[in-house]
Amino acid sequence: MPLEVEDKCLAFHGPLLYAAKILKVHDPDTPGEKQETKNDEQSEAEEVPANLKDQQCYYIHYRGWKSSWDEWVGLDRIREYTDENLEYKRQLVEQAKDARQAKKKAPAKPRKMVEPRKRKSQPGSTPDDAVGVAQPQGPRIAIHISQTLKAVLVDDWERITKDKKLVQLPCKSTAADLLDKYYKSASAQEISPVLQSQLQEYCNGLKLYFDHSLAVILLYRFERMQYADHMQEQPSTVYGAIHLMRLLSNLPELVSLTSMDEYGCEVVVQQTDKLLKWLENQSDLFSENTYVNTSSQYEGMALGL
Repeated sequence: MPLEVEDKCLAFHGPLLYAAKILKVHDPDTPGEKQETKNDEQSEAEEVPANLKDQQCYYIHYRGWKSSWDEWVGLDRIREYTDENLEYKRQLVEQAKDARQAKKKAPAKPRKMVEPRKRKSQPGSTPDDAVGVAQPQGPRIAIHISQTLKAVLVDDWERITKDKKLVQLPCKSTAADLLDKYYKSASAQEISPVLQSQLQEYCNGLKLYFDHSLAVILLYRFERMQYADHMQEQPSTVYGAIHLMRLLSNLPELVSLTSMDEYGCEVVVQQTDKLLKWLENQSDLFSENTYVNTSSQYEGMALGL
């Protein structure tokens, strides 16, 4: 059922779902915008972002939040307000709590890889959990992210959205650097030329995905003004490990938009599992030291205050 203005909904903000209300609806196939109230003027924040203008999207208000957090979201971030999705919202909260507890119990040094357990995965990381509005009908894969890396994603969300920090750019180890480093390390352990070729194709493909999807699905609203200063550069040569992690958590959704065959999907799952294990052993990449504080001026401009 299509969502309309004034409908209640659930929307992803970081790794969790929040109750929200739809204020406007943008449909590129329909002239104009449906909106709750007719205003002669609208703030810059209320204008449909360039990366969403060619798709259906919604301008929403998070229930109980200040209006400065109102934003446009695409179909990938919005869900109908149903009992099934409310239960999914509750499960995500429990997963976040589990991830925090796992991090507290884990030794600080050395940080060892933990075995993934069967679970519901991160938002956007397994189509089986993505119930709601206009879900893609392409190939379906599941990427299993360990509790340690789930905690990394939760910490990242809190640093950006709550602490108002930003990843320092350009990163010392960019996504391109990391994928090159990973390829050299992993290919040295592969004897088969076929597997080496698969590995190279996977790393090259991931780099392309990173460059094409960063501005669309890998940035929080608070990061967009910072991104504007780097729009002329390849994202994979500017952004680093945490944005690569965000991409990996969104891979199932991206794959579902392709016509990839079963064999190709198996290769992606296997290669991603190996890359995640490698990243988990590079704990310094996700240190709080990779973030910087922002000025009150930046915060005001970024949030439209």
